[in-house]
Amino acid sequence: MKQHVSRIFSGALAMSLLTGVAFGQNDSAVSAEEFETLKGQVESLNEGFLVTKTTVDKLAKIKVSGYVQAQYQIADSNGIASMAGGNFPANANQRFLIRRARLKTVYDNITSQLVIEVEARPSGVSLKDAEVILNEPWLKTFSLAAGYMDRPFGFEIGYSSSAHEAPERARVYQAVFKDEKDLGLKFEANPTDRMGFLQYLNYKGGIYTGTSGYNGGTGDEIDSTVDLIGRVGFKLPFYDLGLAVDGGASYYLGSVLSLNDTSWVMRGDTALLASTGNQKKRLERNAFGVDAQVYYTIPVIGDRLGGTSLRGEYLWGQTPGTLASNGPYGASVAGTQTAVRNFSGWYASWIQNYGDKLQSVVKYDVFDPNTDVTGARVGVATGGRLSKEDLKYTTLGLGLIYYWDEAVRITMYWDFVTNEKAGGTANGVNAAFGKDLKDNVATLRAQVKF
Repeated sequence: MKQHVSRIFSGALAMSLLTGVAFGQNDSAVSAEEFETLKGQVESLNEGFLVTKTTVDKLAKIKVSGYVQAQYQIADSNGIASMAGGNFPANANQRFLIRRARLKTVYDNITSQLVIEVEARPSGVSLKDAEVILNEPWLKTFSLAAGYMDRPFGFEIGYSSSAHEAPERARVYQAVFKDEKDLGLKFEANPTDRMGFLQYLNYKGGIYTGTSGYNGGTGDEIDSTVDLIGRVGFKLPFYDLGLAVDGGASYYLGSVLSLNDTSWVMRGDTALLASTGNQKKRLERNAFGVDAQVYYTIPVIGDRLGGTSLRGEYLWGQTPGTLASNGPYGASVAGTQTAVRNFSGWYASWIQNYGDKLQSVVKYDVFDPNTDVTGARVGVATGGRLSKEDLKYTTLGLGLIYYWDEAVRITMYWDFVTNEKAGGTANGVNAAFGKDLKDNVATLRAQVKF
């Protein structure tokens, strides 16, 4: 096709030049020397045209996008520990914050893609995504990706931070995974509509280092252990009913390397006690989850009111953390004793559109970092090393989103946080945990996206 276009362009240009010369010489014949000169000019112009077209074609494969989230927050009290964008300064209960500022570049060559995303905040510049993707060209179903990418687990991890209706992911995700990204190799299958029933199923899974979110957050290998992560998904469109249902089941199978002989484990449902013989032992780390998303247009009033979305996830598993953290342990923390806990967490959210400009959000999430014990045992002298890291949290989120225009949206969101009450003050449990902490947070955010 390109050669055909070039020939037409060359022929038309040559005819135009020859015609011009012919008239300039009063219809006299063109000499061989003049013809060769014109031929050279045509070939030179044709070459320039092809070079320009090649450059334009390459640039058309590059897509650049980005967004900035600027926000103001106010909390109930100074210096609270918070999942609403990080802990507050020790002597402040309000702050201005650039929560995210990201720039993403994608080079799409159909059978291959290159993705690079960086974040630039006042605290510094960091890499958020860097992956090479190979797409098979025959069935257009399978792909292979390598690099630093989203973990293929559940729904919230892969749902872009720029699209989230709530300002942050659920507490269980922030605690158990620390970061949505990890370094590894991923296989993905998305059957097309030519494959019959299979078009309603999908799969993504791979091998990862399992260390992203701690040890500098790079995802670099530190303990020669790898984690298996994957999700089997489905999608069921009921177009006649104005309904669509998506969902899936996820798994995380991995381990961490203990660099201390002592590890703390639950004994029954009363105490976190010491276990020895764990030096250089691999401690099991796993997580399982189910998720579902329902998208519905209410009959009659739906066309005027707008769409409705219901989403939910439930996660459970085991995380080897530390006495001071219920998040994952990293082997580079030399000498730190591990603490193994069974956890569970879930969330449910309702998003309602009101026309094209307004949305409301209601989200409720629960995270129990230690399902084997209740708060009444935490801080009790006979509870071994149970601490505030073993307390359960619930969060009710209420929000309104206004779409200023196609690029800007403004969010007002309230997090009402409730903690399980501790039964005592042993093991450094602050007396404040004997009641609900004053750690609610209000967020006003403006996001610009292009």
